[in-house]
Amino acid sequence: MKNLENKYIKLANECADVSGKIIKKYFRKNIKIRFKADNTPVTTADKEAEEKIRDLILKKAPECGFFGEETGEFNLNNEYVWVVDPIDGTKSFMGGSPLFGTLMGLMKNNTPYLGVLNQPILKERWIGIANKETKYNNMKVRTKKAKKLKGLKMYATSPMMFAGKSQKVYRSVRSKIGETHFGTNCYAHGLLASGFIDVVLEANLKPYDYIASVAIISGAGGRFTDWKGNNLNLKSDGKILASGDPTIHKKLLKVIQKVK
Repeated sequence: MKNLENKYIKLANECADVSGKIIKKYFRKNIKIRFKADNTPVTTADKEAEEKIRDLILKKAPECGFFGEETGEFNLNNEYVWVVDPIDGTKSFMGGSPLFGTLMGLMKNNTPYLGVLNQPILKERWIGIANKETKYNNMKVRTKKAKKLKGLKMYATSPMMFAGKSQKVYRSVRSKIGETHFGTNCYAHGLLASGFIDVVLEANLKPYDYIASVAIISGAGGRFTDWKGNNLNLKSDGKILASGDPTIHKKLLKVIQKVK
């Protein structure tokens, strides 16, 4: 088992290295952008980075399935499945902001097992083994403990993702905590794992937006679930709560579940 774990960590690092070079090549350059059916942008960098990651996985781990934001999916019923977002935060990338990251999660039997968050511009990388260990640039990190809700640092990608009941949930949680910061995308997940922030609340994520981060945050001692407290997998509804302190996580779930 340890040999297999090391194999996948080595592969994930290699994928992060090669995709990072592609992303750096295009960063703050005039590149081609198109919009997908859901009106979200995709760039040449997104496509090339994921294609390289996919090719490496096919070559070096053919026993694994794959679920990518840009290149599709195959063998999702395999024991191990890679879930990849080449640039989580494409709008930030397009605007020249380094608040984005490459997410690569490995699932074992539809459960998050290993996660990598790579930020190639800032040369930052988090690697997590679910519920076991997380490292930031090869140094172990832990989430931050907290005693009360008021004053916690909470992040979300955008206020526009909260609508209807989701907006009521957001307002209720914010009323208990205070200020919310926006626009950091998956980079906030790394900050949470490293103990700099306390909570991440999101309303409509896709599997490639959170699978890697589950392993990273849980490996650092935090909790990452849906709004009902269920563990996350490929079929989760995208409403997620991540907390550095498990006790705080339970309190926030109670706040969420009181919203009608």
